[in-house]
Amino acid sequence: MGIQSWLSLWFGLSLPAIVLMYLFKRKYIDTPVPSHMLWNRVLRNLEANRPWQKLQNRLLLWLQLLAAALLVFALMQPFLQVSGGGSQHLVIVADTSGSMSAEAPGDAAKKIDPSSGGSTRLELLKERLVEYTGREGRGRDISLVAVGARPAALLSRESSREDIVKAIEQLQPYYGQASYRESLSLASALTREDGDSEVVIFTDGQWKDDTAQIAFEVPVGIEKISGGNPVNAAVEQFGISGASGPGASSRAVAVITSNASSPEGVEVSLYGDGKLLASREVPSSEGERQTLSFDGLPYAEVYRLALTGADHYKADNEAYAFGYDRTETRVLLLTPGSFFLEKALQLGGSQVTRVNVDAESEGNPAQDQASKSLPVPEGEFDLIVLDGPMPETVQQGEWEKLISRTPLWTLGTGAKGTSRPQGQPVIERHPVTAYLSLSGVYIGSVSGERPSWGEPIVKVGGTPVIYAGTEAGHPRLSFDFRLQDSDLPLSPEFPVLVSNVLQWITSDNASGLGRYIAGTVVNIPVALDTVNAQWLPAEGYVKESGYIPPEALKSDKGISAAQTVPDVPGLYRFEQVNPAGETVSSWLAVAPDPFEGNLAEGSGPAVSQLAGSGAAAAETGEDQEGRRSTALPGLSLLPWLALLALLVIALEWGVYQRGRSI
Repeated sequence: MGIQSWLSLWFGLSLPAIVLMYLFKRKYIDTPVPSHMLWNRVLRNLEANRPWQKLQNRLLLWLQLLAAALLVFALMQPFLQVSGGGSQHLVIVADTSGSMSAEAPGDAAKKIDPSSGGSTRLELLKERLVEYTGREGRGRDISLVAVGARPAALLSRESSREDIVKAIEQLQPYYGQASYRESLSLASALTREDGDSEVVIFTDGQWKDDTAQIAFEVPVGIEKISGGNPVNAAVEQFGISGASGPGASSRAVAVITSNASSPEGVEVSLYGDGKLLASREVPSSEGERQTLSFDGLPYAEVYRLALTGADHYKADNEAYAFGYDRTETRVLLLTPGSFFLEKALQLGGSQVTRVNVDAESEGNPAQDQASKSLPVPEGEFDLIVLDGPMPETVQQGEWEKLISRTPLWTLGTGAKGTSRPQGQPVIERHPVTAYLSLSGVYIGSVSGERPSWGEPIVKVGGTPVIYAGTEAGHPRLSFDFRLQDSDLPLSPEFPVLVSNVLQWITSDNASGLGRYIAGTVVNIPVALDTVNAQWLPAEGYVKESGYIPPEALKSDKGISAAQTVPDVPGLYRFEQVNPAGETVSSWLAVAPDPFEGNLAEGSGPAVSQLAGSGAAAAETGEDQEGRRSTALPGLSLLPWLALLALLVIALEWGVYQRGRSI
């Protein structure tokens, strides 16, 4: 049984009020008077009668108290909780987020042995689900929704016990940003306009807060998977700075956090290409971030930072960073002649290879022939800069292949502009626009052609003038105006702008593709002649788990540049294969969602019920097994209490009519 309105208990003050009324009630006794001379004595006795008297056992008093108690109890809206069997359709939401992979210690005070494995929260959830569906799901249709990258309906109104157990055993943890809200929304949609349904959420209580709660029209219960207080130490940040490239030394910086309050420390080990470079003992400090630095590190393609010690959640115990394979940026500049641009590129530390082009060569046979025979420079470049209109030869053949696999910066290469934007510049937050105001800079005519790969990062008077984005995994930057028609090269901010461009472009010069949260979509440089590609686990947590990555995504044109990062943390190689069987590999580090590493005790999702649905959320409790359930009225007692109160009032009127009030 449950109560929906404990505030109505205040109406219980009516009970002592009834008692007080009887305590202060005057009591009159029938007195036979033989003579009128005795009236004076009787009147004096009546006047001396005091209202406060000893409470006597009166039937009418008890009936009035019973009627008032029933009315107060009815105002509290009592109900009988129906646990299973109350609805035909049972929808189960299983929390399979990353925190469910944490080991569940049976005794939080017991010393943790890192070498001994224990049951994870997800394994406990599976056991509980098998037991729960066998007990509460008998004779009912069951739908199972897993909380992953997106809500997955593993079962839909299934009654076969064998299929239900099989689907439960297939549940796997998802280490990316879990679809908490979307899963509840799906469960709500499955039970909408279906009053003969019930929703039960199985979770460890670690659930992201949602300001706009999902409303349900049916009863909702929460089964909490506890299992003690897990200890977790995590690598929050890790990066490499300083000079890079073979023969140069670097500096590593890491931020370590821990929720352990015991004096036992955590051992931090730094590896470079599989070799141990440094090791350090870090004392545990609950809730405090500790910053570590390692200086004088030799060059390595892949740096790995690993934590060992007392820990129940191993997915965030390692992080990766990548060394840079070049110390100088190679820039290919195609221009009819731009002194300021070339000098700004050189001041930014670039090695500039200039190719003179003349797009205004139509009608001149000699210049047309020179443009058609424009040779392609040898080697690879970190950036190609196209300044001004380009001849057709740059848009085809070997030039097209070189540009397709290299970061590109175009300046006024489109059609000749007609509109001249006026107004104050509006600058979006972007690495290219850092430290810039562009105040007072004159922008010439713009073409108004928006590239399909970019978003505007600078507008003048509402007109986009600079676009940035990626295409086939390579950075792209476009100025929709010509430098020759602007005074931007004369601005003191121009060298800063060029430096920002170089830093943004060359940020991909590391030997790896970077570090990403599991399950996110990233743009990966894919060669035009790639016929096949695959994800290969290299080392770390993914190797221990035995996870098999999915196949690389494909599009109509072949291997897609937009790839989904694998779901399990660790180090991967994205391997591309061309028709000749040659392979090109790129490193990529996968990290778990940081939210899942916060193993603090939680209460689970907050849900709301639509008014008038006949099921409003009630008080919650927690039993000895750590199970928290939301009691919802399967059977309201209000009509029965109202009927009983009417019967008591009718009985009270009968007693009063018979004169049994004294």
